[in-house]
Amino acid sequence: MTTNLSQQEVKERLPHTWRLFFARHGRFTPVQQQAIPPILDGRDALIIAATASGKTEAVLAPLLERYWPHLQLPNYPITQLPPLRLLYLCPTRALVRDLYERLQPILADTAVTMGLKTGDVPLAAQLPAILITTPESTDSLLTRAPKTFTGLQAIVLDEIHLFDNTPRGDHIRCLLPRLERIRAYEQPDILPMQRVALSATVADPAGVAGRYLHEAAIVQVPGGRPIAAEIRPLYSLAELVAALSQRASFKSLIFCNSRAEVEETAVTLRQQLPHHADVFVHYSNLDAAVRRDVEERFAAAATAVCICTSTLELGIDIGSVNDVVLLGAPPDLNSFMQRMGRGGRRTVQTQVLCMPRSPGEWARFEALLELTQEIGRLGDWETGQSLNYPISQSPHYSFRPSVLIQQTFSLIKQSPTGSVRLADLRRIAPPEVTDETMRKILGQLTFAHYLQSGRLGEWKPDEKLQELLDKHEIYSNIGADVGAITAVDAHTGHTIAHTDRSYPPGTVVLFGGQPMRVAWVEKYRFGLLPAPGGAVDDLLRFATSYAAIPYPITQAVARSLAVPPGQMVWLPEEPGGFLFHFWGTVWGELLTAVLVMQGVSAETINEYCTFIRQPLPQLPPLDETRLQKTAREMVTTFANRLEMGRFHRLLPADVATAATIQQLNLPQFRAQYRNASIETVPPIFEQLALLAQ
Repeated sequence: MTTNLSQQEVKERLPHTWRLFFARHGRFTPVQQQAIPPILDGRDALIIAATASGKTEAVLAPLLERYWPHLQLPNYPITQLPPLRLLYLCPTRALVRDLYERLQPILADTAVTMGLKTGDVPLAAQLPAILITTPESTDSLLTRAPKTFTGLQAIVLDEIHLFDNTPRGDHIRCLLPRLERIRAYEQPDILPMQRVALSATVADPAGVAGRYLHEAAIVQVPGGRPIAAEIRPLYSLAELVAALSQRASFKSLIFCNSRAEVEETAVTLRQQLPHHADVFVHYSNLDAAVRRDVEERFAAAATAVCICTSTLELGIDIGSVNDVVLLGAPPDLNSFMQRMGRGGRRTVQTQVLCMPRSPGEWARFEALLELTQEIGRLGDWETGQSLNYPISQSPHYSFRPSVLIQQTFSLIKQSPTGSVRLADLRRIAPPEVTDETMRKILGQLTFAHYLQSGRLGEWKPDEKLQELLDKHEIYSNIGADVGAITAVDAHTGHTIAHTDRSYPPGTVVLFGGQPMRVAWVEKYRFGLLPAPGGAVDDLLRFATSYAAIPYPITQAVARSLAVPPGQMVWLPEEPGGFLFHFWGTVWGELLTAVLVMQGVSAETINEYCTFIRQPLPQLPPLDETRLQKTAREMVTTFANRLEMGRFHRLLPADVATAATIQQLNLPQFRAQYRNASIETVPPIFEQLALLAQ
């Protein structure tokens, strides 16, 4: 969508907010010029533009302008009629804080109040007109003070591509009708609140708009900085030390794919980096105060290295970063683009060092770089088809019913009667979720002692849910499974990590780059204390999920080898050979299992290929019964790969199985299988042999 209004005409429509957001620049960026008019007109909108293109201002300025008279009301205590008019949802606590600190000075000289709320920062006693928060904190506020949202006029969903088609996106889909119902309770004829979503890239704009918005204007603006990328192999961390010594950089941001790798890298750099540089670590399990201290000290340092996980992918203010280093390829394109976008924001190009540990990762880096360049050439990512991904006309999406378990618990907490009815779930569940499925969920939760029957047609908390309510662990659909072992501060009891296992008292573990001693152990948790100078016995092992490599990424690798869509390649290796399907982690594992079920001796090697122990000139005919049986037998494995949500294991077995199979997209797998051909392509044998390692 484009607008025909000139810069001057758009400016004239912003009598209150032009001076606040744009006067110092003197003009609008392209995305601002296109996005402001439809938002001012009251339309829902999906705004897609590159990082640092001015999307935030493109949304906030017209929303503030549109609701300016309502935003000028004085603060009210949380116990009175709330003035909250605009809700701004971010994917991380750090981004909430960073956005608040960036916007608060802009509004300081106005009567418009702004606040923030996260798990780290409670809501102030005086309610603001604009609240920046996360979906989880919104859920928490809904349960404690639902009337806060009765005057809500608009909601902004920032970085929507990070939410969509995940448990958090499905969480938002349930929160939206809950907010609308609260607004309509005292004003039955009130118009729906205005919804705006922001993103740097969206694979399926129409699908995203349909899930979160109403008849939305879709504004897409091409752009982005050129990338200066170098790929070097990472045989050991010695290569990283050498690379940092050679690159002309004062501030380096190093991304790792696991917290354990962050710790190991930090130890190595502190010992071996030949030049002076402050070395910091940053990941989600660190205490919020520690993370903020790292951000501030890294931003202020003249020469520094910060090693992090995905926590610093988003636009948190950490000052100028000269160089971005990726230790290992991230699993998907979104993460890759976010990490690259953190570097050189004040320069004309982004400087990135990609360090793969294997030939397969090298190939993925090349594919990710090519996809990034192609998105820049196309200006958008309208469908999977546009980038030669013949997987479907748009990325596959299905709702995760485990979110309804979390919402059931939240609705009970919100209810004045402390109970929930089937009708309450029906109001917030997407139409594709049947009443029968919801009855099964409520029945299973009753059987498992999370719920118990109350008055006719009502369910109330049972002992297991009461325990979760007491620990305030009902607001999130991500993180460790319910019942995971928790590491806490031994003195305060504050949760600092969810772990895979407990440790005996006296064990010294490495956490946050520092030795910590296990002071005491209980059934499901243990306490940690600092142990300066202590000999480390082990790294603190975190509860993590397996990162599956998506189909589009491996298909891009196939395309780089000139392998046509739908074609597999056979690499002979006595007594059989490697079948290169390029179908990604999940479909690759399913393909292997289907072949085994049909009598073929096969073993998954990686996301690119399967080893077959006899010649295979073509795939055997697909047996539909065996396909369904194979998928059902592997649902536990696939559930771990497909991000089915924190409460997935509490679903009835048949509902969990059906949801996982739905997420697998068997119709498209079936079509891919039946249309696939197997060819031998001698010129690429050498490259294929490397990918099989």
